[in-house]
Amino acid sequence: MQEFFGELGRRLAEKWFSLLVLPGLLFLASTAVAVIAGQQRWNDWSYLIRRSRNYAADLDKQPAVTLVLAAVGVLLAAAVVGLVAGGLAGVVQRLWLGDWPGPLHPLATGLTHRLQERWKNCDAAAQNRISLAEPDRPTWMGNSIGAVRTRVELAYDLHLAETWPRLWLIMPETSRNEVDHVRSEFNDAARLGAWGLLYFALGVVWWPAFLIGLATCLTGWRRGRTAIDGFSKLTEAAVDIYGPCLARTLGLGSGNAPLDPKTGMLITLLARKNT
Repeated sequence: MQEFFGELGRRLAEKWFSLLVLPGLLFLASTAVAVIAGQQRWNDWSYLIRRSRNYAADLDKQPAVTLVLAAVGVLLAAAVVGLVAGGLAGVVQRLWLGDWPGPLHPLATGLTHRLQERWKNCDAAAQNRISLAEPDRPTWMGNSIGAVRTRVELAYDLHLAETWPRLWLIMPETSRNEVDHVRSEFNDAARLGAWGLLYFALGVVWWPAFLIGLATCLTGWRRGRTAIDGFSKLTEAAVDIYGPCLARTLGLGSGNAPLDPKTGMLITLLARKNT
């Protein structure tokens, strides 16, 4: 048991360092460069090196206790910045998935309407590039998730939101791990996008940070699209493969009969407790 908790603590410490502290330290270093160089001396590396040497000389004169406390303070500051990025990642996810806040509702409605018109007035191949079902969100990622819900409901009369927890419980561990993996990749991509936004903000002080933020946001967005595409496909595949098993587990199906709309509706009613 002691070995188990020791290993668990080590893994948590590694995760804490990789997700919070290390990116936070990089951001703090960039902030230091931004504050020292500013907009006027943004590419004056000789000035930056000279100022850094002066700071290092001042630190070298401080007692060891002061240096230790300063190091601890830097690590804590890096962790705090990492926590801020983690919280901002939730906002990034909402924006990517088209769940925009109240002030952006008119813009979201307008963009969704335009996507719906494009989707209705183009051929099947172009439709699939926009969304596999009629769009109901202003973003590609949001419509990718929404298309799964729509396609499952049309095919099986099964409401995914209510039935997914039950389906999850009967899925084998390997399948759940696959879904968890792509979901974690999406979370990581959103966190990367959040760091990009922080670097954008730093660009007010040092304009090259804008470029860093732009590259980081684009990288996170591309990874987010890839992760959502995989998550959507795996979710729909899970319904196709394990839906009949769920029906049998709930006493609503028998044998190897495939899932049909009648059974799908019964599963939905059971999940809703007929309410």
